Amino acid sequence: MNPTAKASRFLLAALATGTALLTTAASAQAGPADFSFSFTPEKYSRLPFGTAKADAWEQLGGALSRPGSADGWCEDFGRSVTCWTTSSDYAPYGTFSFTEDGKLWKKHHEGLYEPTAPSIRLAHYNQVRIGMTETQLWSVVPRDSCVLQDEGYPNWPATDGRTEMYWCDASTGLFPPNARFYLTDGTVTAKYQRSLT
Repeated sequence: MNPTAKASRFLLAALATGTALLTTAASAQAGPADFSFSFTPEKYSRLPFGTAKADAWEQLGGALSRPGSADGWCEDFGRSVTCWTTSSDYAPYGTFSFTEDGKLWKKHHEGLYEPTAPSIRLAHYNQVRIGMTETQLWSVVPRDSCVLQDEGYPNWPATDGRTEMYWCDASTGLFPPNARFYLTDGTVTAKYQRSLT
């Protein structure tokens, strides 16, 4: 082999080795955390009211997320942050709302938690009266049919005026007959039902 060919082969081998080393170094620097975003019901539950928005973004892993990722992602909408568990139709998600000074005052989710025994019927719904206490609500509605879907403190940092919305399903599946019960400070203030029998 002539000296020019040898030198060319040596340069090509050195270039290939250098490229492989740079790629490995870049991957090691990026680290696995850059690709390990996930939004879970546990992250939703653990985020306490009053958390500063920047801290919430960090705890949710928002900076690690990539919009449209199959692993889910978070988006900052200014006064709220929404995180999805996956990229699909009807993917479970959580929304976190913040006060003007950036403190978490409201949480809402869809699909992160499901009723453990969906069985609410129109007869249950019809027994609920505006002004009932939460204890009275659960004495006529099967508690396992419902999940707390929305909770907030509109007067934050004061905790009076606490709002809750319970979503109750009659069965499993996509878009089952359902009911919603709205409470303020533990008292039923409104109710709604769709297709209960």
